[in-house]
Amino acid sequence: MTETFKRRAPSQWGEGGALKEEILAAAARLLAESGREEALSLRAVAREVGIAAPSVYLHFKDRSELVATVTRRAYEKLVAELREARDGGTPHAPHTSRAPHTPRTALRAMAHRYCTFALENPRRFRLMFGVERIVGPREDSPRHPVWLVLGAWEEALAALPADRSGQVGAEQDALLLWSALHGIVTIAMALPYEVDRRGLIQRADDLLDRIMAG
Repeated sequence: MTETFKRRAPSQWGEGGALKEEILAAAARLLAESGREEALSLRAVAREVGIAAPSVYLHFKDRSELVATVTRRAYEKLVAELREARDGGTPHAPHTSRAPHTPRTALRAMAHRYCTFALENPRRFRLMFGVERIVGPREDSPRHPVWLVLGAWEEALAALPADRSGQVGAEQDALLLWSALHGIVTIAMALPYEVDRRGLIQRADDLLDRIMAG
């Protein structure tokens, strides 16, 4: 059977930015669906958008640049939402108490948002943490945007009261906290039934209670 190619209407003058966003969205969908960076081709992305393959090169020099941009966008979105939660933005967990805004409640709000972000955006979460990447030499690779997320946790921990005798603020503390929370979330999402959102938030709270005790 011959595959039908749906050609996108040509962009008008000044609409190149819109086409670039469509290319990024298509690449994100294909990456999340396949789960493998190696399976992504610029030809497939062009077909998904409805343009000729050479048109992709007007915006991205190669697959590596396209994947890097898609990946960074996803991490930046997560970090922005974590910081919004930390700074007292609109609560995302429906049962979050209206406690006074403190560094401790800010950290708890971030943990809640991390859980709900994963549940509300499973494809984006998989794009960030579940795609099999093409591995290259470490010295030739730019700093991966995953560290932007670690930085957000470091900021939140550094704001905690100093009565913890210097136990907070270090990169290692932030990495351990994030690793534990991420493990709770990914295990919940891997189970073959609907995630109990309240139960997931409660497990995140239990983790933070242990971390912030004494």
